[in-house]
Amino acid sequence: MIKHFTFFFIVTFIVACTNTKPAHSLKIDIDVVIQKPDSIAIYYTSTKSVEFYGEASYWLKVNGSKKNQRISFVFPDSIQPKQIRLDFGRNISQKEVILNKMDFTYKNKSFSVKGKEIFYIFRVDENNTVVDKRNGSINRKNPKQINGPSLYPKGDKLFKRLNQLYSEK
Repeated sequence: MIKHFTFFFIVTFIVACTNTKPAHSLKIDIDVVIQKPDSIAIYYTSTKSVEFYGEASYWLKVNGSKKNQRISFVFPDSIQPKQIRLDFGRNISQKEVILNKMDFTYKNKSFSVKGKEIFYIFRVDENNTVVDKRNGSINRKNPKQINGPSLYPKGDKLFKRLNQLYSEK
Protein backbone atom coordinates (compact mmCIF):
# COMPACT_ATOMS: atom_id res chain seq x y z
CA MET A 1 0.00 0.00 0.00
CA ILE A 2 2.78 2.42 0.93
CA LYS A 3 4.60 1.57 -2.32
CA HIS A 4 1.49 2.46 -4.35
CA PHE A 5 1.04 5.73 -2.46
CA THR A 6 4.72 6.64 -2.93
CA PHE A 7 4.58 5.79 -6.65
CA PHE A 8 1.39 7.85 -7.08
CA PHE A 9 2.97 10.81 -5.22
CA ILE A 10 6.14 10.72 -7.35
CA VAL A 11 4.22 10.50 -10.63
CA THR A 12 1.92 13.35 -9.59
CA PHE A 13 4.91 15.50 -8.60
CA ILE A 14 6.70 14.87 -11.92
CA VAL A 15 3.59 15.63 -13.98
CA ALA A 16 2.93 18.81 -11.98
CA CYS A 17 6.52 19.99 -12.50
CA THR A 18 6.48 19.37 -16.24
CA ASN A 19 3.20 21.25 -16.69
CA THR A 20 4.36 24.51 -15.11
CA LYS A 21 4.99 26.43 -18.31
CA PRO A 22 4.14 30.13 -18.27
CA ALA A 23 0.65 31.00 -19.45
CA HIS A 24 0.48 32.71 -22.81
CA SER A 25 -2.93 34.21 -22.19
CA LEU A 26 -4.10 37.59 -21.01
CA LYS A 27 -5.77 37.53 -17.62
CA ILE A 28 -7.82 40.44 -16.32
CA ASP A 29 -8.76 40.53 -12.65
CA ILE A 30 -11.32 43.11 -11.61
CA ASP A 31 -11.81 44.04 -7.96
CA VAL A 32 -15.40 45.24 -7.88
CA VAL A 33 -18.52 45.56 -5.74
CA ILE A 34 -21.63 44.30 -7.51
CA GLN A 35 -24.38 43.96 -4.95
CA LYS A 36 -26.94 41.89 -6.89
CA PRO A 37 -26.50 38.86 -9.15
CA ASP A 38 -25.70 39.99 -12.67
CA SER A 39 -23.40 39.33 -15.61
CA ILE A 40 -20.46 41.18 -17.09
CA ALA A 41 -19.46 41.18 -20.72
CA ILE A 42 -15.98 41.79 -22.00
CA TYR A 43 -15.64 42.67 -25.68
CA TYR A 44 -12.31 42.80 -27.45
CA THR A 45 -10.66 43.56 -30.76
CA SER A 46 -7.40 42.19 -32.07
CA THR A 47 -6.55 45.52 -33.69
CA LYS A 48 -6.50 49.16 -32.64
CA SER A 49 -10.18 49.42 -33.67
CA VAL A 50 -12.83 50.18 -31.05
CA GLU A 51 -15.67 48.67 -33.08
CA PHE A 52 -16.85 45.80 -30.90
CA TYR A 53 -19.02 42.88 -32.00
CA GLY A 54 -20.80 40.12 -30.13
CA GLU A 55 -18.69 37.39 -31.76
CA ALA A 56 -15.63 38.76 -29.99
CA SER A 57 -16.99 38.78 -26.45
CA TYR A 58 -17.26 36.74 -23.28
CA TRP A 59 -20.00 36.84 -20.67
CA LEU A 60 -19.47 35.96 -17.04
CA LYS A 61 -22.19 35.51 -14.40
CA VAL A 62 -21.47 37.28 -11.13
CA ASN A 63 -22.94 36.56 -7.72
CA GLY A 64 -24.09 39.63 -5.88
CA SER A 65 -22.21 40.71 -2.77
CA LYS A 66 -21.95 43.86 -0.67
CA LYS A 67 -18.23 43.10 -0.30
CA ASN A 68 -15.44 43.30 -2.84
CA GLN A 69 -15.29 40.48 -5.36
CA ARG A 70 -12.45 39.47 -7.62
CA ILE A 71 -13.73 38.66 -11.10
CA SER A 72 -11.31 37.07 -13.56
CA PHE A 73 -11.37 36.88 -17.34
CA VAL A 74 -8.78 34.65 -19.00
CA PHE A 75 -8.47 34.86 -22.76
CA PRO A 76 -7.44 31.80 -24.77
CA ASP A 77 -3.75 31.65 -25.73
CA SER A 78 -4.70 32.33 -29.35
CA ILE A 79 -6.22 35.76 -28.58
CA GLN A 80 -4.26 38.89 -27.74
CA PRO A 81 -6.82 41.65 -27.22
CA LYS A 82 -5.65 45.10 -28.27
CA GLN A 83 -8.75 47.02 -27.17
CA ILE A 84 -11.31 46.03 -24.52
CA ARG A 85 -14.82 47.14 -23.65
CA LEU A 86 -16.56 46.18 -20.39
CA ASP A 87 -20.34 46.03 -19.98
CA PHE A 88 -21.52 45.80 -16.40
CA GLY A 89 -24.78 43.98 -16.24
CA ARG A 90 -28.30 43.49 -17.39
CA ASN A 91 -29.96 43.47 -13.96
CA ILE A 92 -32.08 46.61 -13.91
CA SER A 93 -32.28 46.54 -10.12
CA GLN A 94 -28.49 46.87 -9.84
CA LYS A 95 -27.96 50.25 -8.17
CA GLU A 96 -24.27 50.88 -8.75
CA VAL A 97 -21.07 49.08 -9.55
CA ILE A 98 -17.94 50.15 -7.71
CA LEU A 99 -14.66 49.58 -9.53
CA ASN A 100 -11.70 49.37 -7.17
CA LYS A 101 -8.86 47.90 -9.19
CA MET A 102 -8.02 46.11 -12.43
CA ASP A 103 -4.99 43.85 -12.94
CA PHE A 104 -3.79 42.87 -16.41
CA THR A 105 -1.36 39.95 -16.55
CA TYR A 106 0.37 38.28 -19.50
CA LYS A 107 3.15 35.75 -18.99
CA ASN A 108 5.39 37.21 -16.29
CA LYS A 109 4.41 40.86 -16.90
CA SER A 110 1.53 42.83 -15.44
CA PHE A 111 0.13 46.27 -14.76
CA SER A 112 -2.61 47.51 -12.47
CA VAL A 113 -4.93 50.48 -12.45
CA LYS A 114 -6.98 51.47 -9.44
CA GLY A 115 -9.38 54.20 -8.46
CA LYS A 116 -9.20 57.20 -10.78
CA GLU A 117 -6.47 55.51 -12.86
CA ILE A 118 -9.14 53.20 -14.32
CA PHE A 119 -10.69 56.22 -16.00
CA TYR A 120 -7.33 57.17 -17.50
CA ILE A 121 -7.34 54.10 -19.78
CA PHE A 122 -11.15 53.67 -19.99
CA ARG A 123 -13.88 56.17 -20.73
CA VAL A 124 -17.54 55.80 -19.79
CA ASP A 125 -20.19 55.31 -22.44
CA GLU A 126 -22.03 58.58 -21.85
CA ASN A 127 -25.16 57.24 -23.59
CA ASN A 128 -25.93 54.88 -20.73
CA THR A 129 -23.40 55.48 -17.92
CA VAL A 130 -22.94 57.96 -15.10
CA VAL A 131 -19.64 57.87 -13.21
CA ASP A 132 -18.46 59.19 -9.86
CA LYS A 133 -14.66 59.11 -10.16
CA ARG A 134 -14.20 59.93 -6.46
CA ASN A 135 -15.47 56.53 -5.32
CA GLY A 136 -15.21 54.63 -8.61
CA SER A 137 -18.93 54.02 -8.95
CA ILE A 138 -20.68 53.64 -12.29
CA ASN A 139 -24.45 53.63 -12.69
CA ARG A 140 -27.06 53.35 -15.40
CA LYS A 141 -27.98 56.74 -16.77
CA ASN A 142 -31.60 55.66 -17.10
CA PRO A 143 -32.63 53.21 -14.32
CA LYS A 144 -35.19 51.55 -16.66
CA GLN A 145 -32.65 50.90 -19.40
CA ILE A 146 -31.67 47.23 -19.87
CA ASN A 147 -28.06 48.02 -20.83
CA GLY A 148 -25.89 48.51 -17.78
CA PRO A 149 -22.99 50.90 -17.46
CA SER A 150 -20.09 50.32 -19.81
CA LEU A 151 -16.47 51.33 -20.28
CA TYR A 152 -14.69 51.82 -23.60
CA PRO A 153 -10.98 52.25 -24.24
CA LYS A 154 -9.88 55.87 -23.89
CA GLY A 155 -7.96 56.70 -27.06
CA ASP A 156 -4.93 54.47 -27.51
CA LYS A 157 -3.92 54.40 -23.82
CA LEU A 158 -5.16 50.84 -23.20
CA PHE A 159 -3.86 49.75 -26.60
CA LYS A 160 -0.34 50.90 -25.70
CA ARG A 161 -0.41 49.31 -22.24
CA LEU A 162 -1.58 45.95 -23.60
CA ASN A 163 1.06 45.99 -26.35
CA GLN A 164 3.73 46.62 -23.70
CA LEU A 165 2.55 43.44 -21.94
CA TYR A 166 2.79 41.40 -25.14
CA SER A 167 6.24 42.70 -26.11
CA GLU A 168 9.24 40.52 -25.36
CA LYS A 169 11.29 43.41 -23.94
